[in-house]
Amino acid sequence: MRFLRTSSAALVVASAWLSGCGDRPDHWDKTVELPVKQLGLTGSVAVVDPSLDRVLMLGVASGQNLVSTPLGVGKNIVTAVASPDRGTLFVLSRGVQPRRNPEDERPSLTVIDGGLEPKRLARYSLTDPLQGLAIDPEGEWAVVFDAGGIVVNPNELILVNLKDAKAEPLSKTIRSFGGRPERLTFTSELAVPNGAPRRLLIVETGQDVTLVDLSAPTSDEVTIPLPKTPTGQPGKPAQVDFHDGDPDDPTDARIAIRLANDPNVMLAELGTPPSNEDKPFRVTLNVADVGGVPSDIAFVQTDGGLRLAALVPSGYRATLVDPSTTVTETVAFERPYSRLTRVTDSVTNKPIQSDVALLWSNSAVGVAFWSLGKTSGTPFRSVDPYDIGISVARVTNVPGDKYAHLKILESASAPEFYILDLDKRQSFPMLTNASGFTLDVSPDGERAWALRPGTPDFASITLSDLHPTSLTVERDVSAVHELARRDGGRAVLAIHAVYRDGHGALGATVLDALAPDTAKSRFYPGLMFGGLR
Repeated sequence: MRFLRTSSAALVVASAWLSGCGDRPDHWDKTVELPVKQLGLTGSVAVVDPSLDRVLMLGVASGQNLVSTPLGVGKNIVTAVASPDRGTLFVLSRGVQPRRNPEDERPSLTVIDGGLEPKRLARYSLTDPLQGLAIDPEGEWAVVFDAGGIVVNPNELILVNLKDAKAEPLSKTIRSFGGRPERLTFTSELAVPNGAPRRLLIVETGQDVTLVDLSAPTSDEVTIPLPKTPTGQPGKPAQVDFHDGDPDDPTDARIAIRLANDPNVMLAELGTPPSNEDKPFRVTLNVADVGGVPSDIAFVQTDGGLRLAALVPSGYRATLVDPSTTVTETVAFERPYSRLTRVTDSVTNKPIQSDVALLWSNSAVGVAFWSLGKTSGTPFRSVDPYDIGISVARVTNVPGDKYAHLKILESASAPEFYILDLDKRQSFPMLTNASGFTLDVSPDGERAWALRPGTPDFASITLSDLHPTSLTVERDVSAVHELARRDGGRAVLAIHAVYRDGHGALGATVLDALAPDTAKSRFYPGLMFGGLR
């Protein structure tokens, strides 16, 4: 049974209702499945309720007044994913398996608006149950893959055009030589020799890489075979990156492929096809040895032109590869940095012709700024290490433009995290009273929320002045989500998920996000029990 903590008077009323109206609805006897999957969106919090084939969208009307909008989705929910901007929710369901009657529900993909007025935007019926879901960061496509039926086509992709709710999902089977799709990457627009610029879907399988033209998804895809390992086993892609090259040159768009446990990286150029081929581009492959197994790759702009940067932590260095010639140059580091991310666009006074990258590692304390332009006449070697008290496992971006120059640096185990100012090149430690904290940045980019799950303790950090506000509520908290209120303010929901007497229960405490105060909070029990009262 679903728990509802309420007053004795309410129980009397409920008993009278049951005795006077017959048996209660069957769904009241459904158990709440724990752990409860929940996703914070811009104007609501989505709570996935598989036992009732629905998603409960929690919002705040004004003050601490919580409102609940239950939205039905397909039977047998497989996964739920939020769009990168947290504005939309995607729910993939298997339907009734096996289908024995015509009315048995088919697999489906449901698209839900996660704003102030949650509603179902579209629902796409699928022919077969699939388990994988990839969402285009530009909001144009969703791709369903990874078949799980009785007879499966592991190389089938279902492409859903999110810009046209009336368009039927498109089935596409990619050619494969023994692999199956594992990771999907959507490119930005890439200029090609024949035709308009177009976006590609890069599909990584267990042993090759496939390019699908999203401007003409029914056209033949391009399969890039990978070299075999020294032991004769098929090569396996570990990471891809892409770059459009010179904006005035439609023949130099490139895709880089990092191979698992291999010192070689592959460079695929989308160049001019032969005159007798009616194709938008032709893929030309080159291979470069970067001197060790790389842990991360990224295209970067230098004063010498475009390069592929490959980090080789075992050698305390990076290798820069000229994609046109595959000539390499080595840059030495003081520490074995294993991850990099371009932060050029996050810097207020960004360089014009070159990139700035942030280097970090989970096995080395500190971070470093890597300037890819010339410094004192020495190319590519301006590496400025910054000592902080932790090794970094995760770098979190701050949404929006106002505080885009801030990055949040988290450790895998340390009881502290850092806020890094890219403009000032300063880091600010934020100490916690124990390890195990999780961090989430508000959708408006104004605050961060730190929580130690399973405790009643959490805190807000105002990013304008780094002022923390510590809070302790009466019940243990499993997650904290900030969202916009319908009256124009902002609220924060502390979600309480408990397992008691063999059953799950879900509650929430609502506070004002701009001035959080537990003395001015409101607790809601039994969120999954027949809606709010």
